[in-house]
Amino acid sequence: MSDVHATADPGAASPIDALATRIGQALSWIFVLAILLSVYEVVMRYLFGAPSSWALPTTTTLCQIGFALGGAWCMARGDHIRISFVPDQLGPRARWLVELVSLSIGAFYLGGLLYAVWLDAKTSVWKFDFAGAWAPELTPGPPNWPLPTIGKVALVIGTALFLLVVVTHLAAHLRRRGA
Repeated sequence: MSDVHATADPGAASPIDALATRIGQALSWIFVLAILLSVYEVVMRYLFGAPSSWALPTTTTLCQIGFALGGAWCMARGDHIRISFVPDQLGPRARWLVELVSLSIGAFYLGGLLYAVWLDAKTSVWKFDFAGAWAPELTPGPPNWPLPTIGKVALVIGTALFLLVVVTHLAAHLRRRGA
């Protein structure tokens, strides 16, 4: 793989890359917790005949948070999946242009995604009952926790962070061309 694809140079990481990396590393343990909850649910369900109503939605929300914030971490580190066999066959100028187009499309896509997930999260968070009390979206049935709301807010935060990382890499890519 050519070095033009290394969008995250650890020695020149931006503060946004560092933030995404710290968040990603901290939240990577959330998957361990999700696995432990899944094991607990399997044991309780199949060994003791006592399934819970909270393990599945909680595990799903934990994974949603991890995946929502993990994309920015992968992009910041340059560990995201990329298909580079075509750009690797090109000259340096064409590779630079391919990377420019890729980052631009990524920023455009993430901007649209951020708008869409914001609209969804807004309707989930800004809900009030007839008495005017805050009533965020809850799980459908016991335990009636606001897990859908938490997951949607995490998706907004994760998408915004991912967009910031991509825009930072796009700016750095444009500066490299000018250097």
